[in-house]
Amino acid sequence: MLGKLFLAFVIIPIFDLYLLVQIGSEIGTLNTVMLVLLTAFIGASLARSQGMSTMQKVRESMDQGIMPAEEILDAVIIFAAGLVLLTPGFITDALGLLLLFPPTRGFFKRWLRIQMEEWKKRPNVHMTYHQTEFKAWTNQDQNSQKIDNVIDIETNNPNDKDTPLQ
Repeated sequence: MLGKLFLAFVIIPIFDLYLLVQIGSEIGTLNTVMLVLLTAFIGASLARSQGMSTMQKVRESMDQGIMPAEEILDAVIIFAAGLVLLTPGFITDALGLLLLFPPTRGFFKRWLRIQMEEWKKRPNVHMTYHQTEFKAWTNQDQNSQKIDNVIDIETNNPNDKDTPLQ
């Protein structure tokens, strides 16, 4: 996880800054700034229009009693594209435009669905308190035994009193 954060907040901005400097030296500083502003404006306009369209689809699906799962994934990706487009730079702008373009957005939606399936397989909650371990899963393996809706907590802390909770 730390590597992904390092990549997102250090490596990508460094490459983006390098690319901005290189393009600025070729076409001039003012032209580079105008190009970055133009791509940000176009991207923000696209994100706004596609976001409004997607929210309309969500509303229509909800009115029909249909769970708008695909539309919600689209909305999440469009929101991420809007955030990436706010960051100045050509690499981030290209990524944001790829997220907004429907055919490439489909690729990211498939990837996001796969990631969500992987997240469901791993514990969401894992706590350890004085040598007591607790894990919770979003789904249960078919081979595992049925667990009732009971939470049993034991502690090994001698300072804990056997007093009822109020």
